[in-house]
Amino acid sequence: MSSDMLELLKIPGPFLGAAFGAMSGIFLKEWLDQRRLRDKEKQTRWLPLLRAAQDLVERLDEFTLIYKSEPPQYLWNNYKWKDARGDEHPLPLEACDFHELYLLDKNSEPIKDFGDLKVDPSARRKDGPTVQGVRTRIHELNRATSALYRTAKYLGYAQRVRRELSHDLLKIPKETREKMINLLLNVRKELNGTSKEHPGLGIVDDLQDLIGESVWGQDDRVISYYEFRERLLRETGWEQFTDLYSGPQFPDDHLRWEPVRNRGLL
Repeated sequence: MSSDMLELLKIPGPFLGAAFGAMSGIFLKEWLDQRRLRDKEKQTRWLPLLRAAQDLVERLDEFTLIYKSEPPQYLWNNYKWKDARGDEHPLPLEACDFHELYLLDKNSEPIKDFGDLKVDPSARRKDGPTVQGVRTRIHELNRATSALYRTAKYLGYAQRVRRELSHDLLKIPKETREKMINLLLNVRKELNGTSKEHPGLGIVDDLQDLIGESVWGQDDRVISYYEFRERLLRETGWEQFTDLYSGPQFPDDHLRWEPVRNRGLL
């Protein structure tokens, strides 16, 4: 090879090096961007959804034991509830806490018909002393309040993740995406209620979505427990959480989360 040819071959070298360098820089930037995106999704979607599901299961199991205890450690007067088989069981005092959060009245009787309430929960939320009275007792209602919050929090993350998966907005393999969508839909179905005796007595699908959307804050996260608790007591807007008081019906164990036939947790 002549010296002239060698000199000619040296000319493209710097340009090729620059081109490969630029290409490598683009690939590296793309890889880092994808990694940052996956890390963000992990921190804002996957881990919160996992923790929300674990927290909800923990509280559901806790109440399951309470309702299945015969007799409960603390009784709500002599009130009874019926399971799917029609057998009566003593109603635990914890049921009263859910009634108080709903009606803002700790002296109420168990609700038998939501269309015929003896106390107007909206009117009571307009009464400052009544709201303050519940607020001063809120630490005693913490178990019931946190059960509602954990349900709302799970619905928030589940609804958002399922929607983003359906629109291919999360960076996971197609097979995994479809599997996750099906798992979330199965939970959604159970929360709606699949008991043969009383199907659909849980939280209606559309209302699951409504609750899930309503608990998102401005920082791309679900609102805090404190904010949720305050919303339950507000004069306006509290109605969107009404269906949280419905408990899911599980076909494999009719005693599981069926403390009252008509309305789950209530």
